[in-house]
Amino acid sequence: MEDQKWIRIAELERQSGVSRRTIHFYLQNGLLHAPHKTGKTMSYYDEEHLHELRFIKEAREQGLPITAIREKINSPEKNAHSEIDAFGESSDETVLKQRLPKKDRARKTRERILDIGSHLFRNKGYKQTKVSDITTSLNVGKGTFYFYFSDKKALFLECVPRIFNELFATGWERIKKIDDAKNRLEIRAQMVLPVLKEFCAILQLSKEAMETSDPKIQALGEMTYHSIRRPIESDIESGIQQGLFRKTDPKIAATVFIGIMESLNTLHVFDRQAISPAVWETVSQLILSGLVASSK
Repeated sequence: MEDQKWIRIAELERQSGVSRRTIHFYLQNGLLHAPHKTGKTMSYYDEEHLHELRFIKEAREQGLPITAIREKINSPEKNAHSEIDAFGESSDETVLKQRLPKKDRARKTRERILDIGSHLFRNKGYKQTKVSDITTSLNVGKGTFYFYFSDKKALFLECVPRIFNELFATGWERIKKIDDAKNRLEIRAQMVLPVLKEFCAILQLSKEAMETSDPKIQALGEMTYHSIRRPIESDIESGIQQGLFRKTDPKIAATVFIGIMESLNTLHVFDRQAISPAVWETVSQLILSGLVASSK
C-alpha cells in the first residue's frame, strides 16, 4: 500500500460527489473494482475508484442504464491498452485528439453512430439492422452505443429524418421557386432518379415503421411518408388551380406518382433495365397523361 495513495470512503464520497450508499450499490453491481480491505469494516480506495465513479456519473447523466455501463466498463475495448477508449476511438486517435474538448469527441462519436446507422437502415431496413451491426462497423463495444442512444429505436428516430433531408430537402426547397406546377412535378421526378434506390429505401423504412407496434415508430413512419407525398400533392393541387391538370383527388394522384417511381426501381432491379431517356419518357407520359387537362 505504500506506493499507492489510499483513501477512506468518506474522502471518496467527498471527492467524487457520489454518496457512500450509491458507491456500495455500484460495488455490489460490479461497476467498481473491489477496495483494499484491512478488516471486516475497514476498506481503502484508490484513484482508479475516483476515475470509475466520474465515468459512471457522466454516463448516468447521459441516461445510460446500469447494465450498459457495466458492459462498457467490462468490455475489452476499455481494458485493452491500445484499442478503444470511452468515446469509441483507438488509443492512437486518442493521443492525437487529447487536445480536443471531451464534448467535441463525444459529438464526433455520436455523429459516427448516426452515419453508420443511416447507412445500414437504408441498405438493410429497420428490422434487419442490429445494434451489433453498428458497433461492429465502428469497432466499438455495445456500451459505447448505449452511451449515446438508449436503444435501436432511439437511433432510428434520428436517422430517418436525417436520411430524408440529405437526399431531398435542399433540392425540393428549390422547386418551390418554380411557378409552373407541371414543370415542378417533372423536375421533382427527375431529381429522384439519381437516388431512386435510396428513395425507395426510405419508403420501405416508412412502411416497416408503420407496421410496428410502437406508437413513436409508427408516427415516424407516417410523418416520413407524408413528407414525401405532401409536396407532390401540393404540386398537383397547384396544377389543378392553374388549369394545367384535370380535377382529381391530389392524395390519390400523389400516391400513384410514388407507386410509379417504385415500379421504375423494380424495373431497374429485376429486369436490369437502365433508366435511359427513352425509359424516362415512357414513365413521364404515364405520370402526366392522367393529370394533364385536355385542351379544347
